Order: sequence, then C-alpha cells, then structure tokens
Amino acid sequence: MRIYAALAVLVIASCTPTPVVVPAPVQIFRDTSAQIASQTDVTAQRMTGTWHIRQSFAGPPRPATTIAISQGPNAMLQMTLTSIVCNGDDCGERQSAVFLSPTGPGRWTPIGAGAGVLGAEIWVMWMDFDSRTATLGTPSGEFGWIMDENPTGGRDRIIAARDIMDWFGYDLTRLEEVNL
Repeated sequence: MRIYAALAVLVIASCTPTPVVVPAPVQIFRDTSAQIASQTDVTAQRMTGTWHIRQSFAGPPRPATTIAISQGPNAMLQMTLTSIVCNGDDCGERQSAVFLSPTGPGRWTPIGAGAGVLGAEIWVMWMDFDSRTATLGTPSGEFGWIMDENPTGGRDRIIAARDIMDWFGYDLTRLEEVNL
C-alpha cells in the first residue's frame, strides 16, 4: 500500500505545471522607427580615457558613475565601470569590466563575461570635436548615455548631446541626471 501511495504522489507531482518564469519587460527609450547613426570618425583612440556618466536612461542595469576606457589590440576597448552601490547606509564602489569588439565606425559590441552589463551593439551617436562629450546608445533603444570627461560643466555640449538623442528618437523625458 505504501508503494502505491508513493507512486500516486509522484504521478501527481509530475502533473503539476512547472512555473513559467517571465523575463522582466525590456524598456525601450527611443522610437525605433526614427533614424539612428554612429559617428564615423569616432575611433578606439578617441574613446580612451576616464569618462563620467552625466545623464542616462534608468533601465536596468543602473549606470555606472565613472568609466575608464582603454584601447586593446585591433581597436578593441576595455571599459571598466565604477558604480556606487548602497545597502542601507553602507555604500561602496563596485567595478566591472566589459570588453568591446569593433563592429563598424563608431560601433562596438560587448563580448565575454561582462557583456550582459551593456547588452547589444553600442553606437557612439555623437562626440564633440575635442572628444570631451559623447552620446552612446543602441539602435534597439534599450540603452543610452551622455558621458563627459568632467563630472560637471560643459553645459553647451550636454545640450548638444541631448539634441542628438532627441533627433534619433530617444524620449528625453525619461533621461535622468546621474548623481556623482
């Protein structure tokens, strides 16, 4: 009798539906029917340096505050993202590295273990002629940043970066300041 009871439990358990895990909805921050382009004169060399994220779209993951970009072989980039992470009143820095492989003029795709941090191919939509401010995004509209070599200032360049994002269909009402 015990065998039949155990068998009945197994049969009933195998009939219970497996819970379906529904992924979180992807946030889209731009009208994907709008044109988008990358700036063709943006090179790995122009991307190198320390950047401060000034404005971003707040979809997951939350943006880093500082990014160090170095150039590797074959125009590859290593992007080291530094974020401030808080657990209650206890705050500290967290760093993660992302490697980016060039895919076209002003375009890189994240590769390897850290690729999930940024997701799809990243386009530099605009960079000022002195390489002080850059606007990055994805054609899918899931990602967008305005970054600058300085944590403050450069108001005219930030406005120009916002204008470019607007031109390429980004919803600027969802663009947020990144507090440093």
